[in-house]
Amino acid sequence: MEKALGIEAARARLGDIADHARTTGQITALTRHGRTVAVIGPAHAVQPAGSVEVTLFIGDDDRVCVLPAVPHIGDSFLVETDDGDEDFWLVTNVQWDIRPEGHASVNVMLDPSDEYSDWIHASRPTPNEK
Repeated sequence: MEKALGIEAARARLGDIADHARTTGQITALTRHGRTVAVIGPAHAVQPAGSVEVTLFIGDDDRVCVLPAVPHIGDSFLVETDDGDEDFWLVTNVQWDIRPEGHASVNVMLDPSDEYSDWIHASRPTPNEK
């Protein structure tokens, strides 16, 4: 199979391209006017094009880290502490801060997964309350 295909030509062959990627591990570039606009490959082989620096607010702690994308509310993080313990935390809020000079920052608030689950269940009406 070709290493690059025009996006229109690839449309009719999408299933074949995906099967080829799965079985061979090769990546196929999709092009428009000769420029790569997307790639199809095995999930483990295709890396995100960018990265996002976020500040994670984990309880009373905050950490700056680089993630492949902005997390969504409900996403979970496995957080390791300095003493080696691990806990699951859930994204409960994502806040963008935009400064006048154009600088932007992303703040992600995390809550312990068990507390968030309790809050969700408490805020949903039971079938008899509808």
